[in-house]
Amino acid sequence: MASAMGTKRFQTVFDYTKWGCDIAVTCQCGHKALLDTKAITKTCVVKGLDTRMPAIKARLKCKACGSREVRCAPVER
Repeated sequence: MASAMGTKRFQTVFDYTKWGCDIAVTCQCGHKALLDTKAITKTCVVKGLDTRMPAIKARLKCKACGSREVRCAPVER
């Protein structure tokens, strides 16, 4: 994380939105994706899904290899 984000806590998808960040997802196979936190927030609210990052991370799957072993990090918009 960049030093400007060093003191910010990213525990829920709402935190990413509040700090103006999206989610950079990196798989162990090297595939990378950028997730729009506004869209994820809307989906979680509409479907009643858990907005905490461990729950969101558990639902992610790499489009390249199918692995669920991914890393998530904030990236400024």
